[in-house]
Amino acid sequence: MKTSFSANGRAVEARTRYNEIICEAHKRGMSVMEITRVTGGTRPEFFYSVLRNCGCIKSMKRGRAPKVELPPRIAKVFEQKCFSFPKWCHVWDFSVEDARAALQEEFPPGNDVRRADIHKAFRRDFPERYANIFPGSELCHMPVIRLKAGLIPPDTDQIVSMAWSKDGEYYLASLYGEEGIEGIGETWIDAVRDLQQVWWIHKGIVRLTTAIKTISSWSY
Repeated sequence: MKTSFSANGRAVEARTRYNEIICEAHKRGMSVMEITRVTGGTRPEFFYSVLRNCGCIKSMKRGRAPKVELPPRIAKVFEQKCFSFPKWCHVWDFSVEDARAALQEEFPPGNDVRRADIHKAFRRDFPERYANIFPGSELCHMPVIRLKAGLIPPDTDQIVSMAWSKDGEYYLASLYGEEGIEGIGETWIDAVRDLQQVWWIHKGIVRLTTAIKTISSWSY
């Protein structure tokens, strides 16, 4: 029986699995920005949307987010990461005013637990920027979960094979030595495009799975 194709082919199944791993990482304690960083992503909004749609993060109240006057060095961090300060406060369950006040201080507060938690969250999500803004903070020595170099072989080392499925009447593109990493399409070009999407999703899954194992023994 001929396969009924969608625009994404096998990438649909891979994306479903990816969403499950993203939710698992968040449940294990990883933040939106940490998930973005360890996967090599550049769009925290994507991971935020996945977690929101899966019910891991509650949706923000409708309406325009309040305008917040932040110190320029703090505001620049969120501008560069393309993630709003109110949304960051929301996912961490911080009051916008509490977070703004805490991050205006030159050093982390001593006995104020709430403000200390805000500094810890900022340090976890933006470790390099935190160290530049608060160089005297003892939080600069906190462990950081990062993108692990060399975990995934480069694309140039991959060998792609192509086959025609008579039963399904589709082209099947697969990576040599990588079980289950394959794409399908009505043309071999479509199959390669589908494979490329599956490969990028696979890299995110491997990186997140490794990160989950790494942080399992950590205590922030």
